[in-house]
Amino acid sequence: MRIGELARVTGTTTRALRYYEEQGLLQPARTANGYRAYDANAVRVVENIRLFMAAGLTTDDLRLLNGCLRAEPVGPHSCSDPTPKIEVFEQRLAVLQQRIDELVAVRDQLVGRLSELR
Repeated sequence: MRIGELARVTGTTTRALRYYEEQGLLQPARTANGYRAYDANAVRVVENIRLFMAAGLTTDDLRLLNGCLRAEPVGPHSCSDPTPKIEVFEQRLAVLQQRIDELVAVRDQLVGRLSELR
């Protein structure tokens, strides 16, 4: 399939697909006239990229998890060597927890300020 069809099937944009390719996460074949050609597996890869990115992972993280992007379903047993994956997830979890703590502090300040204003 070509890039427009993959974008439509996965609910993303051609720009995002090109970005994933630039980041080394998606590797399309090229036709004789230079068009990108994706196989059926590309749908799963794009869905997994979007799933992991929505969970807070970065494209740098995803490059470390590249084998996991092709796995179906994504889960703890879908990657061949879990060690580097565990470290990536632990690091990302720590970053997310820090963000959550910061947001809770901001929320508490806003609640306090709102109480003062009332």
